[in-house]
Amino acid sequence: MQPAQNFLYTKIADAEHNQFNWIASSIAILLMAMAGAAAIVAHQNTQREEYGEEKSLWHVLLLLSATAVVLMLHSSLILWEHLPKLQFVQFPWRWMGILAVPYACFAAAAVRRWRPGWAWAGVMAIAVACTAGFLVHKAWWDTDDMPSLQEAIANGQGFDGTDEYDPATDDHTNLPAKAPPVQILPAAASKAAAPKAEVQIERWSAEDKELSVTSPQPLRLAIRLLDYPAWQVEVNGRRVTPESPESTGQIFLPLPAGAQRIRIEFMKTSDRKWGEAVSGAAGILFLLLFFLDRAKRRSAKVVQT
Repeated sequence: MQPAQNFLYTKIADAEHNQFNWIASSIAILLMAMAGAAAIVAHQNTQREEYGEEKSLWHVLLLLSATAVVLMLHSSLILWEHLPKLQFVQFPWRWMGILAVPYACFAAAAVRRWRPGWAWAGVMAIAVACTAGFLVHKAWWDTDDMPSLQEAIANGQGFDGTDEYDPATDDHTNLPAKAPPVQILPAAASKAAAPKAEVQIERWSAEDKELSVTSPQPLRLAIRLLDYPAWQVEVNGRRVTPESPESTGQIFLPLPAGAQRIRIEFMKTSDRKWGEAVSGAAGILFLLLFFLDRAKRRSAKVVQT
């Protein structure tokens, strides 16, 4: 799952990986070729006087295309190793999703302004149909995946996630299989018997869990949750920091004797808040530039009239 193993046509000691990477790489090359051809047509259109004002836009899209192409090639490994957060993309061929944006713009310009635009539209339709047909027949489809996941969620059993998205301390092999949502453990990590306690689960949704525990003795509560930073735990209205064994990353709550009310909520961490703020600001900037451009065009028409 490392970027170095997933550049275009990279081979490792795994036949299935190599086959999948060959498929992804071939689609990437096809997309590059289609985007390049459409860009040439779009560039030719900008040579005409009425479309000259779009040159700056095509230059930006060409730069974006070049960046996406370079980051799919092994020669960009140094960037993947040192640019912050880029490794979390994992698969360099995922930059196809970025390359698709300028390709869509170039292709639309080619169809709309090129005289035999219908021919270009036919080429794109054939490419899409052939690629889709190939993927349906050759990709890794397992018809049992979704029904199995639905059943596991419905009966409260849950399912194993993907290792690279788990907390750093988690190891699936050390987690108990088919564990209950809540388990009573002795207060100390010893062989002593767990105290008799009453547990009542009032709410157990994906991002919000509420329960109450009544016990005559101190205890530890093992929650069937991994200790992600976004989980906020409150005991009797006070925020607490749960324990987390290094071998599993599971949430453990030490509780005193008596009645305790527990709430666990999945909160927004700072990176999610910043991401929403950046996306919102970008959306506002886009709308501002869009309306300013429309006003500029209207003023130019009035002057010409």
